[in-house]
Amino acid sequence: MKIAIAQINPRVGDIAANAARIEDFARRAQGLGAELTVFPELALTGYPPLDLLEKKDFIDDNLRALKKLAALRLKTALAVGYVDRNPAGKGKPLHNCVALLDGGKITARRAKSLLPTYDIFDEARYFEPAAENLPFRFRGETIGLTVCEDVWAGTALLPSRLLYRNNPVRTLARAKASIVVNISASPFYRGKGEKRRAILSAIARRMKANIVYANQAGANDELIFDGDSFALAPSGRVAARAAAFAEDLLLVDTAAPARPAPAAPHDETGEVRAALTLGIRDYFRKMGFSKAVLGLSGGIDSAVVAALAADALGPGNVTGVLMPSEYTSRRSVADALRTAANLGISTRTVPIKGVYRAFLKELAAGDPRGGVSLTMQNLQSRARGTILMALANSNGWLALATGNKSEIAVGYCTLYGDTAGAMAPIADLFKTEVYRLAAHFNRERAVIPAAVIRRPPTAELKPGQKDQDDLPPYAELDEIIRLHMEENRTPAEIARRGFPRELVLSILRRVEANEYKRKQLPIGLKVTEKSFGYGRKMPIVKSLGYLK
Repeated sequence: MKIAIAQINPRVGDIAANAARIEDFARRAQGLGAELTVFPELALTGYPPLDLLEKKDFIDDNLRALKKLAALRLKTALAVGYVDRNPAGKGKPLHNCVALLDGGKITARRAKSLLPTYDIFDEARYFEPAAENLPFRFRGETIGLTVCEDVWAGTALLPSRLLYRNNPVRTLARAKASIVVNISASPFYRGKGEKRRAILSAIARRMKANIVYANQAGANDELIFDGDSFALAPSGRVAARAAAFAEDLLLVDTAAPARPAPAAPHDETGEVRAALTLGIRDYFRKMGFSKAVLGLSGGIDSAVVAALAADALGPGNVTGVLMPSEYTSRRSVADALRTAANLGISTRTVPIKGVYRAFLKELAAGDPRGGVSLTMQNLQSRARGTILMALANSNGWLALATGNKSEIAVGYCTLYGDTAGAMAPIADLFKTEVYRLAAHFNRERAVIPAAVIRRPPTAELKPGQKDQDDLPPYAELDEIIRLHMEENRTPAEIARRGFPRELVLSILRRVEANEYKRKQLPIGLKVTEKSFGYGRKMPIVKSLGYLK
C-alpha cells in the first residue's frame, strides 16, 4: 500500500487553518498516488490544546472540520487526529481520537488507550481512555490505528515500564495486524529520535508488520516537536524517513522491497541548535511577532541567544542592546559589538549609570562601607530589564531572556532583571552545553568571538566579579544538578560519584529553595528529559528535610 506521512506544523486552536493545511497536504499526497495519508495526533486542534478542551465551541468546531474533510471525497483516505466526545455515560467527556476518512465519510474511529500523566503530560485530565483497540481491514491489509503513547507500553521510552496495564500493541499483534499506523505529537528532547526508532524497530520485527509513524513538527509554547517521522519494514529497517524540525510529505510503499533509508549522521548539539531555532521561530510566528530584542553583554549566554535568534528570525529582525554600567569593562563592550557584527544584527547602546545612580539616591540603597551590595547588584540588573521591556513595548518587539539552566537552577539570576522577557531560549541548557553550542556555531566561521568563549563568566555587577566567586566550577555544578533533576539521585548517591557531600547538599538546597523564582520566569524551550518548565511540579513552600 502506498502511504503518505503528512508531517505538518499545526497551530493550537486554529482549527480552520489546520484543516486547510490538512487538505493541502492531502491533495499533494493524492497527486503522488497515496492510498492513505496519515497526519499527526490532534492535527485538527494542534497539540497540546490544554484547557481549550473545556470549551464546547472548540470541540464542535473540530468535529465540523472533520466532517468537511471527509466530504472532500479525495482519492486518498486520510487518518486524522481530532477530539471526539465520549458517547458513554461515564468517565471523562472526551476521547483523543484518530479517524479514517474514506469515500466521503468516516469509516473508522479509534480512541487513544494510554493517556500519559507524567512530566509535561496531563491527558487524563481531559480524556477517557479506550477500553480496547482492534484492527480492521482496509484495501487488503489489516490496519491498526494507534495514537502516540499507545505504542510505548512496556518500553524504555516511559519513566516506568509498569506504567500501564494495557498494551495496545500486544492486542494488534495477536490480531495479526500487517500495518500499524501511529499518529503522534511527541515532544523533542535530546536523543529521543534514536530511542523512538530503536523501540519501534523492535516492535516491527516482533510483529512482522510495517509501522508508519507520523509525528508533529513545529513548536507550541515551550514544547518543540521534531517531526522525524518514519516508516519501518517488517524487518525493522527504516524504509523512509522525513525531515527533522520541518514540515514534510513522505511517501512509502509497503508492498515494495525495503530499501533502507540513509541514516543521517548523529549530531546531538546540532540537533539541539535546530530545535531551539525552531522553537524561537514558531513562538514568534504563531504569536504574530517578527522582531526580537535582547541584552548583549559581551558574555557567552547573550552571544549564543543572539546567534539563535538571528538564525530563527533573520539578522535584520534582532536588536542587541548594550547597557554598560560603571562596572562594565571596555572588553565587554568590544566583545558585544564584535558579536553583533559577526551576526549582522543591529545594536543600541543605552548606558545605565544615570538610572542606577538615581535608584541608589531615591532608595538610599548604597553600601555605606563602599562595597557593592546584593541590592545594588540587583538594581543594575533590574534597570537593564526595564530598558529592554521599554524598547520591546515601544517597538512591538519581544524580549529574549538569556539565562541558562545552571543559573536558573540555583537562583543565580535577578527577578525582574535578567529574567525579564517573553521567552528564555537557553533555559534548558546547562552552562557547559552553552559552550558546546557556541563551538557548534563556530564550526564554519567565527560567529561567537573566541574572546567571548575564553573569558571566565562574569555578571560584571561589581569590580572583579566572577561567577566562580559564588558557584563551584560549572562542570561540577551541572553534573550535580543533572543527577538530581534527570535521574532523581539522592544526595548520598550523588556524593558517591566523587563530589564532596557538603557541596552536593549546598547546591541541592539552593535548587529547591529557588523554586519561587522559577515559577515567575518566562517560558524556556524544553530540550532535555526534565526541564524547569511546566513538567516539573514542585511545591514552592516546602521543607528541605528530605535533602540529607
